[in-house]
Amino acid sequence: MISITKSIVGFAACLATMWVQPQPPPAESGAAPLPALDQKLEQFTVSDAEIADALAEMGKQVGLSISLDDRALELLPWGKQTKLAQVNVSNASLREILPQLLSPLGMTYETRDGGIVIVPTEPLKRLNRRLTWEDLKLLKQAAESEYTPENFAAFKVQYRITSKIDAAKMLEHQLARSGRGTVAEMLETATGALGWIWFPEEDHIVIRTGQAQIASLLSRRVTARYANVPLTQILTDLADKAGVALTMEPGMMTKLPPSTAQSYTLFLQSSSIRQALESIAAETGLKYEITRDGVNVGLSDAVTDAGKPGGSTRSSPYVAKLIVPGVDGSYSVEFLVRAEDLPQDILDYRDQMLGDFIQKVRREMAPPEVPGSPNTP
Repeated sequence: MISITKSIVGFAACLATMWVQPQPPPAESGAAPLPALDQKLEQFTVSDAEIADALAEMGKQVGLSISLDDRALELLPWGKQTKLAQVNVSNASLREILPQLLSPLGMTYETRDGGIVIVPTEPLKRLNRRLTWEDLKLLKQAAESEYTPENFAAFKVQYRITSKIDAAKMLEHQLARSGRGTVAEMLETATGALGWIWFPEEDHIVIRTGQAQIASLLSRRVTARYANVPLTQILTDLADKAGVALTMEPGMMTKLPPSTAQSYTLFLQSSSIRQALESIAAETGLKYEITRDGVNVGLSDAVTDAGKPGGSTRSSPYVAKLIVPGVDGSYSVEFLVRAEDLPQDILDYRDQMLGDFIQKVRREMAPPEVPGSPNTP
């Protein structure tokens, strides 16, 4: 028998108390099976403990390492300070306990390196902010409600899809073709087939394109220092921090100068991952493309053309940045503009604006005139 009471720091009341029975656990991500998962805990009790400490202690009872990955800790309503008010276990295994403990928190587990790592479920991985308990309540409702058109109609749905298509009708049609399951399972299947994604947001479900979702994840801000690091390693690490898939054009690094490909330096101070990619693109001649599945990095036309007979690189400097807001306002696309991309009259106007700005700064920097000085009339 397992008794679980969950609460969080700063909340006076417990959020839930459950008496649960064992149920099938999630798949173990293809790793080797762990016998310790099936070892019974004869008696285990923990109260008012941070969730990471409680899980670690639970694993210690059967000789198994249990930890939360960084993304899970970021998402929890109070981060690593999220607490379990009370957990009482009697004659139950971790395979039975963990799904009951983690599911209300929108989490699951994977086996890695002989231990257990707690990770967010797919809908929560798409959030670019900390969870609220309203998010979790809605996710639980979607995970426990059998899909029928009538049950789905009880959910509020916000479509962040271009108005040029009837998104609601397209989703309805795809749901009808997606078999049977809970609302959460059916949404995962149907939106995936359409190239969309879904996630909970307070009291409603958000539906948007996979491409818009990738752009949103790239807006995450990071602080990092890469000193003389292979460029491939930097790109991979940035993609990991964003939680997006990365593909790279085969052989592209061999076409860059060795000093760039093998020893690149990049310092980020609370910069968005997208800004980092823009900086790399501007300095190296690479380009990146946001797709519904992730980010694709390849050689720009300038670098490709330079490798052809008679080819030459585009050497004019960048002189402007063009920012285009996304259709639903959740993201924007930035383009660096070279001098050769602009007509001469626009360049002349830019030079005039720069000249006016320089003169204004010089006037503001000039020391104040003192009455009676030689420069005073």
